[in-house]
Amino acid sequence: MKKKRIINFGEILLRLSPPNYSNLSKTNFFHAYYGGAEANVAASLSIFGHESIFVSAVPLNELGEGALGELRFHGVNPVVKREGNRLGVYYFQEGASEKPGKVVYDRESSSFSKLSRGTIDWQLIFKDADWFHWSGITPSLSQDLADLCEEALVAASNLGLTISVDLNYRPTLWNYGKNPVEVMPDLVKYSDLVLGGMDDSLICMGIDVTQTDTMEVVFDKWMKKYPKIKRIVSTQRYDANASSNMIGAVLWDGYTFLQSKKYKVSHIVDRIGAGDAFMAGIIHGLINWPNDNQKALDFALAASCLKHSIPGDFNLSTAQEVEALMNGASGGRVIR
Repeated sequence: MKKKRIINFGEILLRLSPPNYSNLSKTNFFHAYYGGAEANVAASLSIFGHESIFVSAVPLNELGEGALGELRFHGVNPVVKREGNRLGVYYFQEGASEKPGKVVYDRESSSFSKLSRGTIDWQLIFKDADWFHWSGITPSLSQDLADLCEEALVAASNLGLTISVDLNYRPTLWNYGKNPVEVMPDLVKYSDLVLGGMDDSLICMGIDVTQTDTMEVVFDKWMKKYPKIKRIVSTQRYDANASSNMIGAVLWDGYTFLQSKKYKVSHIVDRIGAGDAFMAGIIHGLINWPNDNQKALDFALAASCLKHSIPGDFNLSTAQEVEALMNGASGGRVIR
């Protein structure tokens, strides 16, 4: 396996979920986990065997210590500012069958939200690094964080790092007076690998889509507008409800439109973090099989498939477990 030094930038959050599919408004108990999109990617990459660095900010209190401890437990090296008074929180009401899941964010005035341009030494952090991963969640939180994200991207680009982004459009987070299309294009232009879907085209990329446009046509438009992009990947869900999904994925490299195999994921334990598991999987796959996009795509989807069976935000599957599923070891049999 090829091992790389990968920098991940974002906010780690405390997640609180009512047990037994209870409603948030009716519960007296919560299961607690630590997670968040970029932290989930960082943890998975570390479990896959990479040197995974997570750049963030947490408060100097027990919750901050808990978040850092969780990252370190999974082999992630946190490089964080210890400032501010609170860790961001999100509440997740699990869905079941036709009842949808629901997320309520409580991250205003968190330690991470106080970061701004000039508060992080990117030259030092990117020293000897190979890859930088960010997501559209960070610039959705404030103009200061969007500016800081741009600062990081300029530094990473100047140093020649490979850059990946999960567009991660969350409409409830864009509350500071800017729309994604006013912010994201100036950030996405630095990226080599993009995870997103057709719905993101106008909202995040500033590119209109007609009713007759195929996914291949839309992604080709993205590459023409943003020439640094080398690959675009997208996950897909079919015949989906909250308990059972058919999942697949596609990859476009400007020449060939690839489709993954599909998995029927029934009895979903926890779908939060499945997209992040895919993101970590495609990064790992492209590092290890840079000339085999199909294998990288299949690895990423297998990683996402396994995450659906794991409670909490993090995908705890090893690269060997993902490859086993990718190579046909399915069926959930007991390994003895």
